[in-house]
Amino acid sequence: MASSTMKGGAWTQKEDEALCRAYRWVSEDSVRGSSQTREGVWTRLSQKYLEFYEGTTPSNIRNHESCYSRWKKHLQPSLNKWHQALLASASRHENDANYYEKL
Repeated sequence: MASSTMKGGAWTQKEDEALCRAYRWVSEDSVRGSSQTREGVWTRLSQKYLEFYEGTTPSNIRNHESCYSRWKKHLQPSLNKWHQALLASASRHENDANYYEKL
């Protein structure tokens, strides 16, 4: 079986953090903007992922497809849940403040 079709090992926390940092860097690149193709974005992102992986090269080299899959299936859903929890918490605190102001 060719190495490009072999499944890599489990992602580590360090790899997830590097991927999140790379995603933020690429998504905030105003020079390239929204005119990039999905493959172009994720190719750049996988390159930045390697740069942001501090220290040596990761034991599992991740291509753009692997980075995209990890983001869409695992990281983005988890980050969305975390964001919703923050919004709910902020809303509760605002409601508590309004309640005490009315008293």
